[in-house]
Amino acid sequence: MAPAAWAERVARRLWRGPRAGGEPEPATPAPPRVVVVTDSTSCLTAADAAEWGIDVVPLDVAADGERFRDGVDLTPAGLVAALDAGRRVTTSQPPPAAFAAAYEAAAARGAAEVVSVHLSGELSGTVRAAGLAAQLAPLPVHVVDSRSAGLGLGFAALAAAEAARGTVWGPADGASVAGAAEQVGRSTAAWFVVDSLDHLRRGGRLSAAAAAFGTVLGLRPVLVLRDGRIEVAERVRTRRAAAGRS
Repeated sequence: MAPAAWAERVARRLWRGPRAGGEPEPATPAPPRVVVVTDSTSCLTAADAAEWGIDVVPLDVAADGERFRDGVDLTPAGLVAALDAGRRVTTSQPPPAAFAAAYEAAAARGAAEVVSVHLSGELSGTVRAAGLAAQLAPLPVHVVDSRSAGLGLGFAALAAAEAARGTVWGPADGASVAGAAEQVGRSTAAWFVVDSLDHLRRGGRLSAAAAAFGTVLGLRPVLVLRDGRIEVAERVRTRRAAAGRS
């Protein structure tokens, strides 16, 4: 199945809403031989991660020096509120110990292999931290740089989780599961608009030159995340125009 068709099918499932009254819940599958681990930038809800058996390692978030775990101590609404309040918000990758704990927990549950799928290495050191932990893990760990973020990463993790069940991508071994994640992650691109490029520039996700050029003459930049990098795709004058282009 092509990655685009797969992503469309899973998207419909993610946003299908509550089950109708009396509709039976699907049978719970046996624990997979391959466990999928991702990070909190995948934008997966706790319910979806639980349904697909995906372990989510949270990134660290600091707001004016106060530290939180993304998605655990700080919700997306809380993050937006902190930014709206003018607090200085920064993020950092999880320490290797956090990934080591996830890999050890997978081994304790009887997993034979782990596929660890993470946001682009061009945007964060998260995938490198996962790689360090993988070297000392008690079982084989396949670390995948999705070259994406947000739901692009989320779809890659979901593709891996479904592959681990052996229902779409063939045999449920670590190499084929990692291949499914790579194929879906690298086939995605995301266009988005932000009110200010300062956070991206300060965090090194966007070059100073691109940030300056993106805001010249009061134009609003439309950004694209493609092949792991954030670039200015085009410039428009209003948010409405940006929404029409993105």
